[in-house]
Amino acid sequence: MIQERLNKVLKIMEEKKLPQMLVSDPAAIYYLTGKWIFPGERMLALYLNLNGKNKLFINELFPIKEQLGAEIIWFNDTQNPIEILAGYIEKDKALGIDKNWPSRFLLGLISLKAGSTFVSGSEIIDRVRMCKDEEEKQLMREASRLNDLAVDRMIKLI
Repeated sequence: MIQERLNKVLKIMEEKKLPQMLVSDPAAIYYLTGKWIFPGERMLALYLNLNGKNKLFINELFPIKEQLGAEIIWFNDTQNPIEILAGYIEKDKALGIDKNWPSRFLLGLISLKAGSTFVSGSEIIDRVRMCKDEEEKQLMREASRLNDLAVDRMIKLI
């Protein structure tokens, strides 16, 4: 996990009295872990909890060798990932869900009564991602510099 970013998310979760949240958007998971994972139609979910018991739920088809700062919970295509995920969620507490999680997964969680309520958690991640840290700013500056070079070369070619 990129601890500074995770801490910002957890702080807002605490302020909003949201004890747990599922992040499923691969870009948001990359933002928090530094690892790009594209699961296709398979479930991918990063479970964040104020108690620090963060978990990444991922299909065995996508092996990860790096330490990401969250316990990895593996499943395969013969298992029901929603039932596995539901076993880790605190059912008596509200659960934030990001805006990109497919309804086929959310409806399964709802039917298993995996949270006391289900709320949108996207605003939290979106708000944190809006404010760029120094590394992000530097990467944006470098991308802009490279873009300027490319445009300059194109102008000279034309």
